[in-house]
Amino acid sequence: MLMADESSEESFDFFEARIRPVLIEHCYECHAADSEELGGSLRLDVKQGWVHGGDSGPAIVPGDPDASELMAAIRYESSEMPPSGKLPPDVVRDFETWIRRGAPDPRTDEDGQVWQTPGKESLDWERAREFWAFQSPKATPAPTTHQSGSWIDAFLDDLLLAEDVRPTSMATPSVRLRRLAFDLTGLPPDRETLRRFQQDPSDRHWRHMVDQYLTSPAFAEHWARHWMDVARYADSNGSDFNATYHNAWRYRDYLVRSFAEDVPIDQMIREQIAGDLMDAGSDADRYDKLVATTFMMIGTKMLSERDKAKLRMDVVDEQIDTVGRAFLGMTLGCARCHDHKFDPITTEDYYALAGIFRSTQTLHGESQQYVSTWKKTPLPISSAHAKQLADYEKARDRLDRELKELEDELKALAAKDKMKGIVIDDVDAIQKGHWVESTYTPRFVGKGYVHDANDNKGEATIEFRAVLPDTGRYELRVHYNSNGNRASRVPVTVRLGETVTELVLKQNVKPQQGTYSVLKEFDCEADTQTSVLLSNEGTDGYVIADAVQWVRVDEENHGDDEASNNAKSELMQSALRERRDAVKKERDRLISNAPAPRPMAMALADLPSDEQEDCPIHVRGEVRNLGPVVARGIPRVFSESTTAFEPLNGSGRLELARWLTDPDHPLTARVSVNRIWMHLMGDGLVSTVDNFGERGRRPTHPELLDALTLEFVRNGWRQKQLIRQIVCSDAYSRATTSDDDPRMARDPENQLRWRGSRRRIPAESIRDAMLVSAGVLDSTGRENLMDGYATLVSQNNANSKAVTAFGLDDPKRTLYLPLIRSEVPPLLANLDVADPDLLVGKRPTTNVPAQALTLIGSPEVRQWAMLTTQRMLAETETVKQRVNWVCDVLLNRPSQSTDLAILQEWLASDAAKTLPTEADRYREWIAAIFASTEFRFLD
Repeated sequence: MLMADESSEESFDFFEARIRPVLIEHCYECHAADSEELGGSLRLDVKQGWVHGGDSGPAIVPGDPDASELMAAIRYESSEMPPSGKLPPDVVRDFETWIRRGAPDPRTDEDGQVWQTPGKESLDWERAREFWAFQSPKATPAPTTHQSGSWIDAFLDDLLLAEDVRPTSMATPSVRLRRLAFDLTGLPPDRETLRRFQQDPSDRHWRHMVDQYLTSPAFAEHWARHWMDVARYADSNGSDFNATYHNAWRYRDYLVRSFAEDVPIDQMIREQIAGDLMDAGSDADRYDKLVATTFMMIGTKMLSERDKAKLRMDVVDEQIDTVGRAFLGMTLGCARCHDHKFDPITTEDYYALAGIFRSTQTLHGESQQYVSTWKKTPLPISSAHAKQLADYEKARDRLDRELKELEDELKALAAKDKMKGIVIDDVDAIQKGHWVESTYTPRFVGKGYVHDANDNKGEATIEFRAVLPDTGRYELRVHYNSNGNRASRVPVTVRLGETVTELVLKQNVKPQQGTYSVLKEFDCEADTQTSVLLSNEGTDGYVIADAVQWVRVDEENHGDDEASNNAKSELMQSALRERRDAVKKERDRLISNAPAPRPMAMALADLPSDEQEDCPIHVRGEVRNLGPVVARGIPRVFSESTTAFEPLNGSGRLELARWLTDPDHPLTARVSVNRIWMHLMGDGLVSTVDNFGERGRRPTHPELLDALTLEFVRNGWRQKQLIRQIVCSDAYSRATTSDDDPRMARDPENQLRWRGSRRRIPAESIRDAMLVSAGVLDSTGRENLMDGYATLVSQNNANSKAVTAFGLDDPKRTLYLPLIRSEVPPLLANLDVADPDLLVGKRPTTNVPAQALTLIGSPEVRQWAMLTTQRMLAETETVKQRVNWVCDVLLNRPSQSTDLAILQEWLASDAAKTLPTEADRYREWIAAIFASTEFRFLD
């Protein structure tokens, strides 16, 4: 084949005029050096990029368009590029011409060096494993003995001393206790507890308060909510099909129980990944282990995705990303389409994990056509409960069968009576003019009837034709429904062969029998052609046309026999209806006294063994562009020998769970410890709590992080002991300081932990604190909170919203309110509640005017402010007493002179005087405090 001279200016001109502009506009976003993620590991911004190619090899074969991967992509024969839409035909032909000419390309790397696609071959694995996060924690003795007795303080103060930064003093007792109460329970301290600690802020009393809060139910609820942020918890699916998660609450309660009982974190991790595969010591243990796996299922899914192979891999991707970020602090999902751009995680590593979750059943069946649904697993019940259910189902099935038999008999009798002889329905008749189909008035033949809309009189006819097969006497029945607005004289023309008879039907009179009236009897020969024509000529109301029926009758005793038969039929139907109604009542009684249904869970299960398999690499993440198969296992960076699970039993989830919680694992315990530290200190020792990789921040105190991790593992991965150690350090109790403190310039982000960090109270705690102030908080939990919802929480359109059974005005803790994706209450959303669509390791913290406006304008907040006011007025008499009360209950601190001055100024204002009652005036003051920064923040 003749090849173009690539050095010729003419060849380059074609490229510059026809090819390069298209690449820039449509390809560089994903296939250039500055792309956020390099699609398919392929660069198209330099010649060397397409020469070396990406995951599928060289992108262009110069001189041969048909053999070029790039050509197949833009023809939409393989990966369909660009994804935004197919290029115009003339542009596609330009690429064919360019490649056929040898693909002349003047572009080279700016540094003139040959560009090479990064891949596993280019990774120096030994060097990669030297990265701090992949090194096992190292034991480092605390530098000195700190006066507080805390080795945490010793590590922190050693660095402070080295940096010549003096820490702040201890915060006031009120600030310390408020901080502790909200950090451990998500609720404010009560007045009596606050008063006692103000009088005795000793270390002994502090430790007593720590233990009291750690053993309270509120602790378990508050720390369960922290975990739910990472678990992307919600009570609905969201996305394209906002299906109701009727059983998600069981997972929430599993977390509350686990934190109350101080279940080791490694055990919780194993249970949430592979609880269904673990041994259980009791039915209660089996219940918890099954429910725990809801963690892997509760993410949002594109359930109506028609391409079910793609949906399956999208679910797997979400699970891999969740496990990676939640437990490893690694963004593993980035390796679905290409090797990770920054961390030593290859595409092979990704599909080694994908095989594990592809061998696991998450989705099962459809809730409606094309809409997938998730697996629902029965939970253990007692043998007595199982017997009750079996007896109930047996009795219900018996009654259902009897009901069906009775209904069938009634239908058969009715059909036998109604459908004797030859029936011509309106759908089989010949219509002329305008007739309207209807089912408005019940009881009709077939699927409905037609009427003339009481309009266009003289223009509408309907003709019912039939052939009478035998010689005999026939009765003509015309079916219709009657009403006061029906025509009083409907012309009916009957033709029997050549004989014509004109009749009149009075449709304003009720039919003689059921839905029909007998117009006349006729003697007919065999094979008589009949026609019955109804017209609206000259009629004075609605003309109804339902059906015409020819029934052969005996010449002598027809009337008596039919009356007798009708009477017998009616007696039989009456007896059947009586029995049917009795069975229905019996069934209703049975259902009303039914035993509790068997509980169900959103729980994982392994696929059948013959469906479990290793996963092939999906080139560029495409489900039908498959590469080599990768054995199920762990990422290569974590092992210097084999990465495959050997031996492998089942899907590999249990092996994965055990590997993650191995005491020697370099990441899992570190990530857990860092999250706990963040919730107590305001920021993690690694501030990027979900990313311990190259793009994440390095630990500010690596020796302290390792020491905490080793101590955490030695103590059995128990969270309460670690929390106790942190909150009993001096560092936890340090005071905040003003922005003009000279030390702020040295360390504005407080990386040295020389001061307390001013922190926003979580959205749920802000609401719960207002309920406490109002005296209405209901501390009990709530089960089955989604029972009032159908398959969908709403109809998925702009005019449809979920009708929330329990709104913000409900007195339960916020933890126990429904959390519906796409419909998070604005009050909580504006206060930075975790987005349930996402894994949120660290919530954003904002302090903007909209938050105060949302609070002060919320009808629920105003309701709680009034309840708080009524409670205050009942317990106090003077203005000063009321200031003291509000500062104690709402702000958890002693009052100051400025507090009294602010209230007095408000009460004396013209605005306050316009309000009708004293309660209204105080309510505005309290609502303003609810909206204040001091109420929403911990100092």
